[in-house]
Amino acid sequence: MIQALRRRLSYANVMATAAVFIALGGSSYAALSITGRDVVNRSLTNRDLKRNTLDGSRIKESRLGAVKRARNADRLNGVTAARLLVRCREGTVPVSDVCIETTARAAAPYSTAAVECESTDRRTGPGRRLPSHDELMTAIGDYGIALATGGELTRNVYPSATRPGRVDVLYITDDVGSVALTPNTDAGAKAFRCVADPLN
Repeated sequence: MIQALRRRLSYANVMATAAVFIALGGSSYAALSITGRDVVNRSLTNRDLKRNTLDGSRIKESRLGAVKRARNADRLNGVTAARLLVRCREGTVPVSDVCIETTARAAAPYSTAAVECESTDRRTGPGRRLPSHDELMTAIGDYGIALATGGELTRNVYPSATRPGRVDVLYITDDVGSVALTPNTDAGAKAFRCVADPLN
């Protein structure tokens, strides 16, 4: 009997019954009589509820099921945040979205340094490259990497003002990221370090 009654209850029936009670002066009785047990599944829609009437104090998050349309909801499958962090090869640390070497290499002209970086790990990947100014500056500032004496090369180059057709290379001169230009010659050789792609 109770099951049959529940099947006949709908939002329209409940509201019609409530209207009758209210019309007869029984508003308090109607409000106390109609509970969640009297409402049939899917008989109420978002149009039937006033805005902001349901909040975290009324909804138990632990009872909410997975949304079928949220296809990416379970994609991580329990993978921890630590496994999603950038992983770098030994001797490098993560800076931005790359891995930068912790030890500076011996002084070399820009063209020699670029080729040396590119040939590092070439058999197992795309090789390495010189760091940009911001990558090297971040490594020095955030990771406590000591800048080599005399400064270090970056990959930032500019047309030479004194040697047409050649380039001058931006290098960092101190621990706060100050810069100067050096020619791409033996006389302009500076220490350098390479950056690599993360392992993941």
